[in-house]
Amino acid sequence: MDAPSLGVLRDTALIVWLALLFGVIAYQLLRTFMPDAMTSIGRVQVADFVSGDAIIVAALSLLFLSGMQASDGGGEAAQEPVELTLNGLLGNIVVQFGICLMLLFYLRGLRNISPAELFGLRRVKLRYVGIIALLAMLPTLMLVNGSALAIHTWMEGFWPDLSGQDTAEAFRKAKDPLAKVLLIISAAIVAPLVEEIVFRGFIYGVIKRYTDGIFAALCSSLLFAAIHLHVGTLFPLAILAMAFCAMYELTGCLLVPMVMHGLFNATSLTVLLFFPDIQP
Repeated sequence: MDAPSLGVLRDTALIVWLALLFGVIAYQLLRTFMPDAMTSIGRVQVADFVSGDAIIVAALSLLFLSGMQASDGGGEAAQEPVELTLNGLLGNIVVQFGICLMLLFYLRGLRNISPAELFGLRRVKLRYVGIIALLAMLPTLMLVNGSALAIHTWMEGFWPDLSGQDTAEAFRKAKDPLAKVLLIISAAIVAPLVEEIVFRGFIYGVIKRYTDGIFAALCSSLLFAAIHLHVGTLFPLAILAMAFCAMYELTGCLLVPMVMHGLFNATSLTVLLFFPDIQP
C-alpha cells in the first residue's frame, strides 16, 4: 500500500477512536443531566453489553491497526501486486474464523450470553430474510455505486493511485480457477458471516450501548471501511456499512445484513468475473 493511502486510513481510524473516547463521555453526561432526552431507537437490544466489552472492542481495534501497519511492508515490497494463492486464501479464512470463534466463545463461554438471542437471529423467519435482504440491496447498490463513481471522479485529479482494491485486482488477474472459486466462497460466505458478527453484532452493539444508534453506526462503519485498506472505497464502504446497520435496526436480526453483505460481495465479484475491464 502506498504511503498516502496508509496515512489516510490510519488517520481515519485514529479520528474514530478519539470520537469514541469523547463521545462515550459526552453521552454519559447527557444521560446523567438529561435522561429524558436520551431515547433508544431501533430493534437492536444492547442491554446485555457491559463496560468490559469495551475492552474487547479496543483490542479488536488494535488488531485492525496492526493489520494496517503490517500492510505497509516498507520500501518497494509494499508496491508489489497482491496475488491470489490457495494457501494465502485458506490462511485468511482461518484467521477470520479464529477471530470470530474467540468472540463467540467470549460471549457464550465467559459471559453466558446466547449469540442467537443477542444478535436476534430468530426475530425474522428464514424464509423472509432473503426477501428483505434482496429488496434492501437494490437501493443500497445504487447508493454505494453512485457514491463510488462520484468519489472516483473527484479524486482522479489529485490522488496518485485510483486502482481497485488489492483483492479485486488480484481476482481480476488470477489465472488459477480454484483460487478464484475459493475467493468467491470467502467473500460471499465467510466474510459476511465473520464481519457482521464482529462489526454489526458486537462493535456496533457495544458502542450503541454507551452512546446511541446513529453515533454507533457512524463510528463502526468508518472502522469497517478503514480495515478494507482502500482510500477510494472508504466513503462508499462506510455508506454500505451504515445501510447494514440500518437494516439491523429495522429488523433486529443480524441475518439480514449478513445476507445483504453476501449479496453485495457476490455481485461485485460476478461483475469482475464477466466484465474484468470495469474498474471496481
